[in-house]
This record gives sequence, structure tokens and C-alpha cells, in this order.
Amino acid sequence: MKSMVGGPTPGEGGTRVLIVEDDPAQARLLSRSLARQRPDLTIITSGNGAEAVRLVSETGVDLILTELTTPGLNGFELLAWAANHCPEVPVFAMSTFGDDEILSRVSALGAVGYFAKPIDVKAVILRLTAELSQTVRGHVQNVSLASFLQLLEMERKTCTLAVTWSHHAGTLVIRKGELIHAEADALRGEQAAIAIVAWHNPSITIARHLTTDLRTIHQPLSFIIMEGMRVQDEASHASGVSEWPASRPGLAVSSLPLTHSAAARSSGNCGLQLPSGVRAIAIAEKGSGALLHYATSDDLSISDHVNLMARLLEQQSEAFRFSEPPQEIEEIVLFSSTRWEVIRPLSTPRRFGLVMFESSECNLVVARAELTRFVFACG
Repeated sequence: MKSMVGGPTPGEGGTRVLIVEDDPAQARLLSRSLARQRPDLTIITSGNGAEAVRLVSETGVDLILTELTTPGLNGFELLAWAANHCPEVPVFAMSTFGDDEILSRVSALGAVGYFAKPIDVKAVILRLTAELSQTVRGHVQNVSLASFLQLLEMERKTCTLAVTWSHHAGTLVIRKGELIHAEADALRGEQAAIAIVAWHNPSITIARHLTTDLRTIHQPLSFIIMEGMRVQDEASHASGVSEWPASRPGLAVSSLPLTHSAAARSSGNCGLQLPSGVRAIAIAEKGSGALLHYATSDDLSISDHVNLMARLLEQQSEAFRFSEPPQEIEEIVLFSSTRWEVIRPLSTPRRFGLVMFESSECNLVVARAELTRFVFACG
């Protein structure tokens, strides 16, 4: 038996969450709680793994939360099936049996997370919402295609990009960060991918799921981007106009006036126009938290806040150094019900970057892109 609450009806698209739970009361509690927090979601429930497989196969879902001891096809078997048939879909497990062996087993099968029963409903909803906020979906603006592909590679995302430019249309298929297939007009494979990357400022629309498992691209993404930039240069020289961007395989600099040095900035926000949802971006010194470059969208006390984040980064870095083996922090992500922050140590010694954004208006992938471009622009 299945049920559905909240969000669009089947066939209308939207983000779909499947809860696999053989206890009807528990299934209702989870689905209704999640629907109240995220009315934009379509929430489907299933009482067993076999039905879950059918639902995923027929309609597709964006996230799965499964009990491990469902009748028939159990949660372990569902995890194994999902890893083979829809590896791009994050799967969470839950059970009353949560010893180290169980945790190790679900992790080996590809589970993103595990919840012990009786579950903390608020904690579950917060974790699922955090995962869904990273879902690659929608329309990309103010980010170059080359930059976005590099971000998808770094994040090991799985999705399909529909790319349009002038009267041309193309498709890029990314599986776990790898560009595996491309089509553009009559071209396929690597030739199509290079042609698409060479398009100037195209429109990019993202679908969460793969449209094909066919692999026609075997060259690394860096080669595709460099070849695309070469084609751009050739087109620029041939046309004699400067509409093509400068040839470089790295991340593009935002055209928005994001960078202002702290020393030169007066009171107010100096007319800065940050991307929608982004409240602040900054580069500061580790330890002291002294601002080097920043941009804010309101009267936020960025100096005091960055100082606190510098102390947090220092404390966490110290804790990681005592781990076995010692680790270096690559990024810290903090989130509340409405606001997210990304804190990232930079390659420049004793510096870190920070971006603060509203989760309802911006997603983690785009925020990371804006932070990367801000750092690049500031040198």
C-alpha cells in the first residue's frame, strides 16, 4: 500500500521523497511532519521494499528513507538495489538495531545516514532537508557552464544539464561528477561536449536524474573545458568581436560588483548587489578574524561574525590535528532552519573564506560557486 501527502501530484515534477516503513503510524508521523516543514515536497510512503523498488523504477524519487527490517525485500536489500540502479538518489536507513556492525553494513551499502529508533523526528527532518537542499535541480544563473561543471565534479553530483544558446540546444550527462555523455544538434560524445562548453553564456537547466547510462565521453573534464575554451578563442578571432570570454580553463569571475576591500569601504553596503539569497561573502585572516575583503547585503555586523567564525575554524582545525591520522579541514558547513554558512580554509596561508545565504533563496552548490568566484576575483 502506498500513500502520498504534500506537494505536487505524480507527473507534475517537483522533489519526491519516499519513506519505506511497515509501521503505518510511524510512516504517517514522518510524512506529515516532513510535509509541514517542506510543503513543496511530494512525500510517498511504502510498506515494503518490493513496492519501493516498483515506485522508484516507475516514477523516480529524489530521496529514500527506509526501515531496515521491512517484510519481504528488506532495507539492506533495498540499499543494495538503489546503489546499483539509482546511485544518484541519497538513501537513509533507520532501525531499532543500531550497533557498530549494522552501521558499518549500511554505510558499505551506500547509505548517506542512519537514524536509530525511536527516532528524533525533528533531527530526521533537519537532516533530510539539509540533504535535499544540496539537490542539483532548477535553473542556473550568473555561473559559467565551465565553472558549474567543475563544481559538479568536485561535489561528485549526478544530474543531466539541458543547455541552450542562440538556436542551439544540447545535453550534458554527469554521473558522480564525471561527464559521461553529451549531445548537441547532430553531434554526440566529446565533440558535442566541447561545442557546448564553447557556447557563450548559455542557459542551463538541471534535472536531478540521469537521462541515460550511455558513456560516450572518456576524456577528463579538464580536457573538455580547455578544448571548449580553445574553440571560443578561435571563434572570437574569426568574428573579430569580443563577445567571447577570455580563454582560461579556470573558474570565471562574476560580473557582479562583489569585491571591495575592507580598508576602502565606507559605511553601508556601497551599492553592492549580491546574488539573490546571499547575505555576505568575506575573506579573512585565520586566528584574528581580521577582514580582508567582504560584501554584505544588509547591516549585518560582518566583522564580529567573521571573528567568531575564525575562532570556530581554529578550534575545529585543532581537533582535527589530534585525530588519527591527522586531518586538515576542507570545509565547514553550518545551517539552521533558514540560514546556511560555508567556511572554507584557503590555499593562501592563514586565510579563510565565508559565505552566508538564505536556504529558501539559494542552494549550497551556487553559494559555493559564488565563494569560489569571490576568492578568485580578490586574488
